[in-house]
Amino acid sequence: MPLDALVARVRDPVFVSRHRREPSLRATSRHVNPVMLAVCTSESLYVREWRRHARRCAACARVFDYFGLAVE
Repeated sequence: MPLDALVARVRDPVFVSRHRREPSLRATSRHVNPVMLAVCTSESLYVREWRRHARRCAACARVFDYFGLAVE
């Protein structure tokens, strides 16, 4: 199918419901990704989003601690 035809089908609700985007890694993960923490700054969106979870999860809190990132 040509790209132009495919893009035009994005407005079709039936097509969209049958071909949904895969969930993000954040939506499918239960724990923080150490590789992501290794490359993120302490104020990055990724760290801020996972910080709340790390306050309640001992395993993720240890990963934060390993990389020198505060959970508080």
